[in-house]
Amino acid sequence: MPHTSFYLDPRGELSRELDAAQLLSLVAGGDGVLWLDIDAPDANDRSLLIDGLGFHPIAVETCIEPGTHNARIEDFGSYLFLNARGVDYTQKGDILQTTDLGMFIGRTYVVTVHDAFMHSVEAVRKLVESDAKRLMSSPSLLAHAHLDALIQVIRPALDRMSDHADAVEDQVIESPNESALAAIMTLKRSSLGLNRALLPQREVLSRLGRREFSLIAGEADLYFRDLFEDLVRVQGMNDTIRERADTCLATYLSSVSNRQNEIMKVLSIVATIFMPLGLIAGIFGMNFENMPGLDYRWGYFAVWGLTLFAFGLTIWLLWLNRWIAARIQDLRSKRLGRFIPTAVDPVRLTAFAGRAVARNLRRRRR
Repeated sequence: MPHTSFYLDPRGELSRELDAAQLLSLVAGGDGVLWLDIDAPDANDRSLLIDGLGFHPIAVETCIEPGTHNARIEDFGSYLFLNARGVDYTQKGDILQTTDLGMFIGRTYVVTVHDAFMHSVEAVRKLVESDAKRLMSSPSLLAHAHLDALIQVIRPALDRMSDHADAVEDQVIESPNESALAAIMTLKRSSLGLNRALLPQREVLSRLGRREFSLIAGEADLYFRDLFEDLVRVQGMNDTIRERADTCLATYLSSVSNRQNEIMKVLSIVATIFMPLGLIAGIFGMNFENMPGLDYRWGYFAVWGLTLFAFGLTIWLLWLNRWIAARIQDLRSKRLGRFIPTAVDPVRLTAFAGRAVARNLRRRRR
């Protein structure tokens, strides 16, 4: 529903917040570069994209339909449709979620569509306001800036997941418990979900860097190939986190198995200790008339004393084996709190993405 638009004319003057008539005329044909951003599209936006701007209904439905779609790129002749996926920082759950960024790239325009607020788009918007001549020198480079920012904002979430993996590893080694297992599984699900989102995106960037599309300017293919390498590095970071989660899970299962073996060992010792006591109780429980000791005045108390002594000896042996101490330590052990991978300061996140894109802008000047 909210629209943001920028238009850089051939003279280098930047115009903002264009009306519908101006947008339609500039998309139909014109000089300069137009960027239109649509946040949380509704039925009116669907009509604008299909009837007004002339985009294919299938591509528009991909942008508007709720849910996530695979990353892909389609050539419609007069424009390219690109669907990319990035981290959804508006979701504050335990599992990392992704969101879509739809992009229409024409000869003189770029139209971006997204359901949720995206820090990558916000970073590009601020850069356009400060350095539009560099960022909007061509639609291809503007699209590159969006994809660059989209990939860069994945890194803070991966850094948080890596730090959380350190805490999980320490917990598994020191005191494996149910909270450690839950943390391992949520970490694995976040990593696997992100991998499913990024894997098709590599093919998209690879195609953009191979000069496969005439709408992609010749000077932009090198930057898309460089962006492909950035995505490979991000995927490598994610793969490392997933491997660490698998290692933690194997360590946790091994620790639980070893602990069960120790418990069975201790219980076997306890059963062995109480076997003579059971024998004594069985002997004195027999109903024979001529049984020795039945007339002994302190026989009942002597049997109780022997039983209590055996019980105290058993507790002492358990303490020496550190089984009771281990149980107490488990009850007192520090449990991992709830982890939210997207709990990142939004201002710092947008600034981080902006600095990364600005750094690439300086590389273009060279």
